[in-house]
Amino acid sequence: MLEGHIEDTIKKKVLSRKPMISIDEQIELLKSKGIKFNIMSEVEAKKYLSNNNNYFKVTSYRKNYDKHPGGVQVGQYIHLEFAYLVDLAIIDMRIRYHILHMALDIEHYIRMDLIKKVSEYNEDGYSIVKEYFNYLEEKQKNKLRAELKRNKENVYCGDLLKAYEDDYPIWVFVELITFGSLIYLYKFCAEKFNDKQMKDNFFMFKTCKEIRNAAAHNNCIINDLKTNTCKHKTNTKVVKWLTSMDGLNKKFKKNKMTNARLQQIVTLLYVHEKLVTSNGIKNKECDKLLELKERINRESNYYDSNDLIATSFNFLSKVIDNWIQRNYNKNT
Repeated sequence: MLEGHIEDTIKKKVLSRKPMISIDEQIELLKSKGIKFNIMSEVEAKKYLSNNNNYFKVTSYRKNYDKHPGGVQVGQYIHLEFAYLVDLAIIDMRIRYHILHMALDIEHYIRMDLIKKVSEYNEDGYSIVKEYFNYLEEKQKNKLRAELKRNKENVYCGDLLKAYEDDYPIWVFVELITFGSLIYLYKFCAEKFNDKQMKDNFFMFKTCKEIRNAAAHNNCIINDLKTNTCKHKTNTKVVKWLTSMDGLNKKFKKNKMTNARLQQIVTLLYVHEKLVTSNGIKNKECDKLLELKERINRESNYYDSNDLIATSFNFLSKVIDNWIQRNYNKNT
């Protein structure tokens, strides 16, 4: 019975598979969905789909557009040009690059903060790592050991692994593990030390990890800006931080922060501001964020008829403006 059910499931999946289609067929399919080629011509669109991006990725941004509910155009997208999708794809790429840049800073400063906390709580740096291994369940322990073993032949950290094998001090261990493992080590220390601030930080670090991983895997970030997609409430510290910003009314902020992607971007910005202490790093981030904001708004007229995108970009722009105002140091 079970085998028959599995076979039926596989057959259904095979029958529902979408066939690979040519570039010409992709253009015809886009036209059938109501997507226009008034700004970027069909010829230019074909070149773009052949050389710059794939159909699946560039069309994912259409989720931000409504369809005609009835009439002769029923089911077709409303006011959607192919050029708009291309612009969103480029903005998304720039956002991903910046997320990764900020996440690298955050990861470095999480390591710094963890080592500092271990020192403040009078740990020797070695026993805490052993305690962490003993704390892990067998499955988690094996996963971490496999992670370390894979890196033994790594040209960047293999020597460290061989030099300290099975007796890692915290300042070495944090350099050998992934971002995900790092924040769970941070959580362990937060619980061991019963440190409220560390516990609070852990949940924000998890949010940062989610969007950092999405960016690192080249997942689309702004292809779904609809409200009420969050899995959890925004951290209260982030909410208070937003409340103190100029140019953002309470209802507008609350509405936009129910979108999971915007919530994660804003949390990343908050964590970077609070965790990173280098004025030089912050000034560089200010310059890069200003460039990002300018690129987001370069073709703002494209989104005049799309309130979802226009207001989301307006929200991001205002958050960026406030972040720059708070973090730029003229004396550096």
